[in-house]
Amino acid sequence: MPSISVTQARIHQLSALIHQYNYSYYCLESSDDQGNSCTDETYDELVLELKTLEKQCPELRSEDSPTLQIKGEPHSGFPSRKHLVPMLSLGNVYSLDELKSWDTGVKKLLGGQSVEYVCELKIDGVAVSAIYRNGILSAGVTRGDGSEGEEITPNIKTITCLPLTLKDERDLEVRGEVYLPRKSFDALNQQRLISGEPLFKNPRNAAAGSLRLLNSAETSRRQLAVFIYTIAEGIPHETHAGNLDFLSQQKFPVNPETKTVGSIEEVLEYCQYWEEHKEKLDYDIDGIVLKVNSLKQQKQLGFTAKSPRWATAFKFTAEQAATVLRTIEVGVGRTGILTPVAILDPVELNGTTVSRATLHNYDQVERFKLHLNDHVTLEKGGEIIPKIVAVDPTLRSAAAQKIEPPLACPACGTVAVRPEGEVEWRCPNQECPAQQKEQILHFVSRRAMDIDTIGPALIEQLLAKKLLRSSADLYLLRHEDLSGLERMGDKSAKNVLSGIEKSKQCELGQFVHALGIASVGEKTARILALHFGTLEKLMSASTEELEKIEGMGPVIAESIFDFFQHAEQRQRVADFLERGVVPAEEKILEITDSPFSGKIVVLTGTLSEPRDVWKKRLMQAGANVTGSVSKNSDFVLAGENAGSKLEKAEKLQVSVIDETTALNLLEEMS
Repeated sequence: MPSISVTQARIHQLSALIHQYNYSYYCLESSDDQGNSCTDETYDELVLELKTLEKQCPELRSEDSPTLQIKGEPHSGFPSRKHLVPMLSLGNVYSLDELKSWDTGVKKLLGGQSVEYVCELKIDGVAVSAIYRNGILSAGVTRGDGSEGEEITPNIKTITCLPLTLKDERDLEVRGEVYLPRKSFDALNQQRLISGEPLFKNPRNAAAGSLRLLNSAETSRRQLAVFIYTIAEGIPHETHAGNLDFLSQQKFPVNPETKTVGSIEEVLEYCQYWEEHKEKLDYDIDGIVLKVNSLKQQKQLGFTAKSPRWATAFKFTAEQAATVLRTIEVGVGRTGILTPVAILDPVELNGTTVSRATLHNYDQVERFKLHLNDHVTLEKGGEIIPKIVAVDPTLRSAAAQKIEPPLACPACGTVAVRPEGEVEWRCPNQECPAQQKEQILHFVSRRAMDIDTIGPALIEQLLAKKLLRSSADLYLLRHEDLSGLERMGDKSAKNVLSGIEKSKQCELGQFVHALGIASVGEKTARILALHFGTLEKLMSASTEELEKIEGMGPVIAESIFDFFQHAEQRQRVADFLERGVVPAEEKILEITDSPFSGKIVVLTGTLSEPRDVWKKRLMQAGANVTGSVSKNSDFVLAGENAGSKLEKAEKLQVSVIDETTALNLLEEMS
């Protein structure tokens, strides 16, 4: 038997060879021209030899052994993991005119600076993050909701073209799109057809399912691929194109069709070319991603609450399909809104079978003058949500029944109403079981109280057995209430109660969002918490006080005021508090020597950071941030494209400052 040193040297040699062949085969366009290819037989012999040596001397197997990408052990599940840098979604444009308008907006925000763009194919796959520590791939995480995803490390390591180690021992986080090449998709479906398994509808679904398999060996057999498109941590260069070059040098698979251009005209040409030629690719794309090349300019442009201002996605023309509308199903929302949903003859659209489409409200039904059994045209809005875009009345039967608004709630039978000035029909019955279910589902959701041990099936059982009437009753549940329910053993019951108990200690904004106040989403709830600091102050706020808050407006202010004036809602809040829910007070730091202490500040224009970030920063410095300029205002913090508020400030001679000045003033606090 060879010595340990000889065996170790051979293992290193084999590993390097196989990694090189994998990179050449999966990541380069023409490996033969590079002189880095080998026959399948030779490749298999090398892998077999490496496996044999590693089996004989397992202690010599390196952390980046290619056998880790060929076979993995089954595992039990996927833990969640928060993203250190959020994985934000991109804004979309759907026409070349919209793309030109986006370009105009970018240049305006940059004060007329010249701009380079990087054009990338928008891969129709699954967004992931790959995290390297000391040069070694240590974790793979799905996008999830953008702030938290599933850790799929064993499966991401099976993607052959993704390097397991870097050229140096650096920390790096890269992001990309995992996809299934069409040839791999066809082969997978052929295998499933032979074995009698249901076929995957499209490569994206197959890729998503493959990443979540509990057996990494099966994931490996499916031959997933990935294109890396950005660096989230460890950025080495000042341009996006420079960072992509760095990724290529580190042997990351970067899409070879990526192009840096100097004008919007070149961007339009790129988009038009790939919309016409996308079928020539061996993978699916659904658009083009445009990014400002300069990272300095990206920082200047900043972000909205949901997406970067320095990037957008041009979506290809949506595919359409014809089908027949058979009936209308009415959904009941948590605030009683009755939403019509079209039930259709199943039809293929963008690789998926569609049998339902949203109609939003009955005004839209009336605009289309929809009848049962109408022939309609479907489209996927942004290629995600199916919607009816046209109806052909010439194919309508003379006896066709017109679709009318509902006379009563389908869940409780209460007569439906349409409040004056609103487009939605509603169920006014606050005891409606469908509303109760939706309200409780909202209350326990991740972005509200985050009680992940409670789902729709459990809520339905609890409502049916009269153990719940409202979300406040969750805090009265006992072990004996749960343990006798269907599919609820002793351990599950303990987990549910543990999740409920944990939720008692919550943030104020989190609790306000969970209450389900009409027109109050997560962001608005957070702003309310920051502004008032305590639940008591929020509940006693007048509409005038609420309207003064930046971005609130009279409709939302009235909704909040009415909610807390309602005796039943006040009782529900009291029930939460009596049963142990403790919304933490927001600590507004009053700094007596701050330049902003006691000052009234108004924000206007496009700022480099989200407004709620600036709002919290200023409030912590003792400022009162309001939504309108008056003679009592002390400062107007103005960003790009500041409009009427800036004009009014100048007219009233209110001090106008920019972000740099504001930051300098804040630094005086320390």
